[in-house]
Amino acid sequence: TTERYNDLTNGNSQLTAVGNDIFLNRSYYQDMAAAVLSYNVFDFGVRKRKLNIANMDQIEKSFLYQKELRDLKFDLIDLYSQALLISKEVKIKNEIIEVKKELFDIDRRLREAGEKSEIEVIDDEIQISELQTEIDNLNNKLNKKLADFSFYTSKEYSIDNLELKDLDSENDNENLYHNQGLVCISVEKHNFIPDNALESKIYDLEIKKKEQEYENQKKANYPKLRFDTRYAFYGSDKNNFFTSIGNISQRGVNIRLSTYFTLFDGMKNRSEINKLDLEIEKLKIDKQKTIAELVKKHTQLQHDTQNALIQIKNNANTLALVNKNLDAINRLNFNGIVGKSPYLKRKIELLNKKLLLEQNQTKIYVSQYKLNVLEQNENVGL
Repeated sequence: TTERYNDLTNGNSQLTAVGNDIFLNRSYYQDMAAAVLSYNVFDFGVRKRKLNIANMDQIEKSFLYQKELRDLKFDLIDLYSQALLISKEVKIKNEIIEVKKELFDIDRRLREAGEKSEIEVIDDEIQISELQTEIDNLNNKLNKKLADFSFYTSKEYSIDNLELKDLDSENDNENLYHNQGLVCISVEKHNFIPDNALESKIYDLEIKKKEQEYENQKKANYPKLRFDTRYAFYGSDKNNFFTSIGNISQRGVNIRLSTYFTLFDGMKNRSEINKLDLEIEKLKIDKQKTIAELVKKHTQLQHDTQNALIQIKNNANTLALVNKNLDAINRLNFNGIVGKSPYLKRKIELLNKKLLLEQNQTKIYVSQYKLNVLEQNENVGL
């Protein structure tokens, strides 16, 4: 430090004491260089608990990252499945509208031949128009879903060159196996362990941190013992600043052992203690609520997955039969065995069934994916 001290008493006294500071009643330049060491000898474990809080905060940040990543996976599974369902619906309804247009042409010719009423022909045209409106709305929804994907991936997507694969075709989980083109899920039921959940670990750390803060607050007004020492070089000169700096040759050492505490704080500390106590209780209640919701979610996913085990094979078999039936009526029509109009109407019925079956199959796989993601996070340890 360097300073200039100007005496305003005109030398009327040698020394002036202001609190703990002693001033020489003369004007001078003063400089000092010092090495200071201080150490808290004893503070009832306050510093140690603060270090524990910092360490727990670091671990908690890791768990929060894993939870955010898990929730992101859930969001992406939902988003992809929704886009896939819309894509399937657009694809099949585009097939249906082509069939309806072909059927409309047949009915229009029959109307010209006097075998169909004009009302029936107009109804066909209305159905085509309504179906086209549905397709346009579905494409709009799909574009919105792709915009949501762009938010996560920072890439641009277009429905013109879009290819969304079925969930099962990309799943290499050992619980999936292919047999004659049909996909079956083998589900092993796991007992959910709440203590292993990321939410449980995060809340446990928050509670422990608050408990450490609580203990520190209880000891906030306790006496604290502190050790200080200072080794200083100093010099002064009455008239010249540079001479003062050059004369730093005098030395002094100061060793001090001190204690300090708050005698009375207007019950502020007691209020903080009560506040922290209530916060701990609130965290415990919030933990119970969050874990209960997580257990409910896990149970629901287990039921969905068990239901998928029952449905998936039957659904896949039914879908295979529908596709087989479509091939059969195509051959019958090609060979002229069945009339064109009945053939087209039957094809529309089968395409609608195919749409429902494919949508149901996609929904079945979503629960399996979510259950796998949730259970993968149960084994994350400290």
